[in-house]
Amino acid sequence: MTPDQIVAAVMALVSGTASPTDFATIHAGGADTRYPVTVEACPRPLPAGEVEGQTVICGRLEVPEVHGKDDSRRIKLAFAVLKARTQSPAPDPVVYLHGGPGSGTVKDLWSIVVPIFDQFRMRRDLVTFDQRAAGLSSDMVLCLDTLGANIVSLMAPGAVPESMPEAELFAQCIDEMKAKSGDITAYNTTQNAYDTQALMRALGYPEWNLYGISYGTQLALEVMRSAPEGTRSVVIDSVFPPDVKGYDENIKPLQESIQATLDQCAADPACAAAYPDLEGTLVRVAEKLQANPIPASRGRAEITLKALIDLFDGRNSPGAWPQITAHVPLILTELDRGETTTWDMLTTGGTRKLPTSAERLATAAAKLTPEQKALATLLLDHAAAERTDDAAIAAALSALSDSLGRSQSGASDLAARFDAEVTRSIIGSGSREAMMDFVVAYAGLATQTPSRDGLRALIEPRLPAGDLPPILALIDLMTEADIRAVFAAVSGDARKAFAPMMIPLDLMVIACQEQMPFNTLEGYNAYNAMLKWPWLTLSNKADSSMYGICQLLPPAPRPEFLTPVSSDIPTMVVYGLNDTQTSSVDARHAAETLSRAQVIEVPEAGHGAIVFSQCVKDIGIAFIERPDAAPDTACLASLKPKFVLPPG
Repeated sequence: MTPDQIVAAVMALVSGTASPTDFATIHAGGADTRYPVTVEACPRPLPAGEVEGQTVICGRLEVPEVHGKDDSRRIKLAFAVLKARTQSPAPDPVVYLHGGPGSGTVKDLWSIVVPIFDQFRMRRDLVTFDQRAAGLSSDMVLCLDTLGANIVSLMAPGAVPESMPEAELFAQCIDEMKAKSGDITAYNTTQNAYDTQALMRALGYPEWNLYGISYGTQLALEVMRSAPEGTRSVVIDSVFPPDVKGYDENIKPLQESIQATLDQCAADPACAAAYPDLEGTLVRVAEKLQANPIPASRGRAEITLKALIDLFDGRNSPGAWPQITAHVPLILTELDRGETTTWDMLTTGGTRKLPTSAERLATAAAKLTPEQKALATLLLDHAAAERTDDAAIAAALSALSDSLGRSQSGASDLAARFDAEVTRSIIGSGSREAMMDFVVAYAGLATQTPSRDGLRALIEPRLPAGDLPPILALIDLMTEADIRAVFAAVSGDARKAFAPMMIPLDLMVIACQEQMPFNTLEGYNAYNAMLKWPWLTLSNKADSSMYGICQLLPPAPRPEFLTPVSSDIPTMVVYGLNDTQTSSVDARHAAETLSRAQVIEVPEAGHGAIVFSQCVKDIGIAFIERPDAAPDTACLASLKPKFVLPPG
């Protein structure tokens, strides 16, 4: 952020005032009476520099559980709108459709949405929402009673020897979900597509542009088929088409990514000359490691075939070791000889270390005068220091925003004091049984309406009598805002504890109903039997547990959904060559029935190609600006791996 931006952000935060025109449509209840909207506080932390009510707003959209059914019950979906960073924005925003199904996005504005899409806001508003059965929109299919009763085993696996087996816990959760939802079969991609259009109409936008990643691409394709009106352009990044058996063929993207590495080396003259039979080397190394892993030594872990597979698979995420692909040929060649030099360097973070100023200037040092070298070093050192300063400023702005938000809510420090006193008391009891009973009851507050009586009912039968008077006095002193703060903290704690169960359950609600029995265990086994490299079944991608869990949730297939999507909406299809979650073949397949599709292949990008480079962001922004023109993709050439050749 520039100094002027920092000053503007701080003054906007401390003033706490918003223009009457800021998000006027949302404050008025929305632009479409069929889909009312209400404002609610955005999850914290907010992204640095964002001011709630001025640059960002969050709320709930009310939609029918079953679109087109007059007597359908209503459900509420969480959404967020981030304003364009211009006084003359384009009228068509960008809508980010998250993956999963079930991952959610509104709670991750600071960590996912803004870091990926902020540059799109130079011209456009950015809209995102938690799809039904996802994130903050998953309450209608949650099993909070079942999870609350088992919170101790969820928080500390193994702490309760008699804890319920996972399969039985899933079964009870699904029974509770069925009982609480009006029509659990309505939690599917087609209804999500109608929700997308409903949200944009409620927000008052005449047209919009979709950007879907992973499952979000399947949703974007379904919008193009079932609710296309208003959609101006679409980007599908890391594509999961509805007509491919993505669960049966879960290992396919990993195999494709390894093959792409071999192909890129073969297409590079220097790499091909240095490693003329790289595939043969890979096969030999796999056979050797499978028979005789390299023992743990050198202060390093054992090198197994699974570890080699994980090295390839690790390229799928941006947080993995950088420059893996460039080193793969040399790593394989050394492992074939029983050497581990490059493997050890890479897997211990050797490529993560940022070069020093002297190292950056090494190649040009001979051409520089002492004065030029000193000036260049000074500037590079200053840039490195600014990177640290920027991180500190971002953290301070977020902390200021959170603190002001708490003050504006009317809450005091009584909620934190209540939590500290209750924690001290229950731990001081020294009773394991009492502690477990309290934790279960505490988690139960997550499903209750905030109230003073609810807090009293929690502590009076469970805390030692001698500790009760001061804690009850705290409850009496609390304002309504303080009580809401306690319950909000309980809900947050409970959701964190429930996450290991909630995230797969949210996925299963949609995937089991619409992807089974299109995908089957027999199909999964049959595909794996045809793998080019059978040893890939050692990978983390070889997981068949879904088929067993999905037996608990009967399928609700919609045959028309499991067919290719045809559309003439301008579409950019993006895939990364290192993606091990979605297939490059499937991405190209999806483009075949999209008459105005442009296909972008991205080297050195894993799942969610936009996350990996500025190049993909720039191409996406250019495409949305002019969907009918071919964007300049010359920058993709700079992303190709620069293969490391053998010494000498």
